[in-house]
Amino acid sequence: MIGRPHVPQRITARHGFWRSLLAPVLALVFAAAPLTAPIATADDTQPTFRVKKGVNVFPFLWTPTPLKNGRFLGAGYVPVRSYFPLSNFSGIKAMGFDHVRLPVNVGPLVLASADELQARADYVFAQVDAISALGLKVLVDIHTPDKDRNSPYDAQSLVEGPGMFDALTRVVAAFAERTASRPSDRVALELFNEPQIECQTVGLWEGYLKTLVSVARRIAPDHTLVVTGACGGSLFGLLRLDPSSFDDPNILYSVHYYSPPEFIFQGYAPVTQDRAARYPPLFRWPATAQGASESVLAFGHSVADLWSKPSSWGYISSRFWQLVVYYGRGYDAGDIRQDFEGALAWAERYDIPPERLYLGEFGAPRPKLGLLPDYNADRLAWLSAVRQQAEASGIPWSYWCYGSYFGLFDEASGERDADMFVSLGLNIP
Repeated sequence: MIGRPHVPQRITARHGFWRSLLAPVLALVFAAAPLTAPIATADDTQPTFRVKKGVNVFPFLWTPTPLKNGRFLGAGYVPVRSYFPLSNFSGIKAMGFDHVRLPVNVGPLVLASADELQARADYVFAQVDAISALGLKVLVDIHTPDKDRNSPYDAQSLVEGPGMFDALTRVVAAFAERTASRPSDRVALELFNEPQIECQTVGLWEGYLKTLVSVARRIAPDHTLVVTGACGGSLFGLLRLDPSSFDDPNILYSVHYYSPPEFIFQGYAPVTQDRAARYPPLFRWPATAQGASESVLAFGHSVADLWSKPSSWGYISSRFWQLVVYYGRGYDAGDIRQDFEGALAWAERYDIPPERLYLGEFGAPRPKLGLLPDYNADRLAWLSAVRQQAEASGIPWSYWCYGSYFGLFDEASGERDADMFVSLGLNIP
C-alpha cells in the first residue's frame, strides 16, 4: 500500500494509551526471546550441507571380501588403504573440489548380521572421519552395484525383493545414526543411489522413499539428506517425483545426467555389455551435419565386410537408423540447457530453490581404441557444457568419477588429464 492510511483521532489516542502501557512488557518479551526460541533466519530454510563442486570417489569402499553361502566374509570390505591411499584426498582438495560423494557398496551391509552391520558401518564412517579431517565435506552414498558384480542384488531387487527393503532400511538407520554424530555442515547422507524402479506408476517409488526419509530424519533431524527419482535417478525420474509427502528444507534432490546416451555410452560398457551393443562407436557431439558425414563414413567402413551376408542386413539397417535418428535430433548445448531448465521448473513447482537440486553424477568415458578420432575433443566440450550449465543454474555438482574408465587420470600411465581439468574448471596441482 502506498502512503499512510487515514486513522480516526479517537482510535489513534486509544492506541497511544495501550502503547504506553504495553511498551515495558514488550521490551521484556523481546529481551527474553533469545532464551526461548531464536528468530528464524534464511539459514533455517537452506540445507546444512552446502557444497559447490565435488567428485565421486570410485572405487573406494567398493570391493567386498569373498562371498560364501550368501554372506561376505570377515570385515565385508577389502581394506581401502590397500588400493586407495588417503593422500589421494589431499590431492582432491588441491584440485578445487569442496566435497566428495562416497559411493559405498551396500552388498556387505544388507547381507550382514546385526553385529556385522554395526561393525561395517563403523568402518565406513572411520573413513569418512579421515577424509573430513583433510578438509573435504563428505556425502555418504548408499550405492548398489549391478547384480552378480560385487553384490547378489541390484537396485531393483534390493527394494522389491522379499525382505530386502527391510534390510535396506536397517542400513539407512545405521548410517543415519553415525551421520547424526558428525557435524551437519560436514557430512550428509544419500539414502539410495539410482533406484531401478519403473517410474510410470504414480507414487510407487515415493512410497519407498517416504519410508527411508522418515527413518533417516527421525535419527538425524539436523543433517542434509539426498534423495532421487526412480528410473535410475535420471532426469526422467526426477520430473515424475512428487516430494510433497516428505520434503523439508534440508533435503537435496539428486539427478544423474548422461545424455545423449548414444554419445556417452558408445562402444564402451564395462558393466552392462548390452549398452555397447546398443550404441556403436559412431557418434559425435554436438550432432552437426559435418559430424553426420564422418559418422556415416565410419559406419560404411565398419560394415563393409557384412554387405555380402544377407543375414547381416537387418543389423546394418538398424545401425544406420540409429545414426539417422541421432543426427536428425541434432543434440547440442541447447539440449543440455533445456534439460536443466526442466529440472528447475520441477523444483519451482514444489517451491524448491535451485541450490537444493544436486547433479550427483555426470561424466563421459575416457578415449579408447575404436572410437572416432575426435571423440576426446567432443567429450571435453560436453563436460564443459554440462558443468557450466549446472553452475549457471546454481546447482552443485559431483563428477563421476575420480578413477576407473570415467576418471581424471589416464588408466595406463596414471597421468592427470590436464584438458579434462580445464573442462571441469579445476586447479592443476
